[in-house]
Amino acid sequence: MHRSHFADRVRAFLLAAALVSVLICPQALAADAAGERRLVGDLLEPGDVVVLVIPLDSAAPKGRIILPQQQVIRDLLDSGAIPVCVRESELADTLKNLGTKPKLVITDSQVFKPVSEIVPNDIKLTSFSILMARYKGFLKTAVNGARAIESLNDGDKILISEGCTHHRQCDDIGTVKLPRLLKNYTGKNFEIVTSSGKDFPNNLSEFSLAIHCGACMLNSREIISRMNRSVESGVPFTNYGIAIAYMRGILDRSIEMFDE
Repeated sequence: MHRSHFADRVRAFLLAAALVSVLICPQALAADAAGERRLVGDLLEPGDVVVLVIPLDSAAPKGRIILPQQQVIRDLLDSGAIPVCVRESELADTLKNLGTKPKLVITDSQVFKPVSEIVPNDIKLTSFSILMARYKGFLKTAVNGARAIESLNDGDKILISEGCTHHRQCDDIGTVKLPRLLKNYTGKNFEIVTSSGKDFPNNLSEFSLAIHCGACMLNSREIISRMNRSVESGVPFTNYGIAIAYMRGILDRSIEMFDE
């Protein structure tokens, strides 16, 4: 298909999507009026185009997308914004052929590095995990916690915690990818302790860092309770995506759009 024809079709689709999202989501205005906390909608205007980068690797669930991605898409629709979902392999062509500059790109943390290299610096970039930390109310603490990675020593004990008890895949982020990235980034060996579901440790004083998942299955009170228990024990607390962004050298870019 000729590029100009493709761009015309994309513009027609974006216009239709904007109209549909406003028509089917009248509760967006009510949500704003009620002062409800938003994942991302409060940062956007109706009609803004937002590109969501969703990898489909071996750890992705078959036939569906994960809950944080679902929640962000719904919040975008509630806001009258226009979500465009792509894999990282199609991101460059999508940005080239959209016909309009997106207001924001939101990526899965696991492909943060290649996505940051594709997305121009004049387009805002963040991740689902960072949005979840902001939504749950612990973004500032999580950013400070990620910076504590620099102070880790050989043999330190690190807690990596999941809020749910999903089936772990062969290349699971919490048990495989994060420990590997921590070792590669620091050049040090750590004792990794994992937990899931309700099995969050009572005694946190033995840890040098706690890295939690995005907490999509936990309410704000529970994840804030876990954060407070960590901080009160003198243990830096962060989440998967913010730790990854820090170690990939793109944390500052990924939070610059927030006032926190």
